[in-house]
Amino acid sequence: MKKTILSVAAAIMMFAACKSTKHASTTETKPATPKVDCGMPAPTYAGDVKNIIEANCTKCHGEGGKGGYNLTSLDDLHRAGKNGDLVGVIKWSPGFAKMPAHAEQLDAKTIASIECWVNNGMN
Repeated sequence: MKKTILSVAAAIMMFAACKSTKHASTTETKPATPKVDCGMPAPTYAGDVKNIIEANCTKCHGEGGKGGYNLTSLDDLHRAGKNGDLVGVIKWSPGFAKMPAHAEQLDAKTIASIECWVNNGMN
């Protein structure tokens, strides 16, 4: 009889522990990366960034391109965004090459659009 009572008590405790753990995890729904307010609608790759990159970057940074980036590849573009190279070169930041090479710097709105896209997760 004691074994039965102990078994039932243990089962109830395990059930209660599982239930409370499940409840705690569903109440914590934080986004992985916070949305950054850039003072403009969040740019998207398809709607904004792709055209900028194609017009200003892929002539040199296409397939087999310079600097180790093929910016026709979304994977390479994400890599450049994550490691800071993309924003660093277009802002002409110290320690980065000035891109686009042999051309004027991109206008402030274009730079802000790419920087906002990077800061908001590059979707």
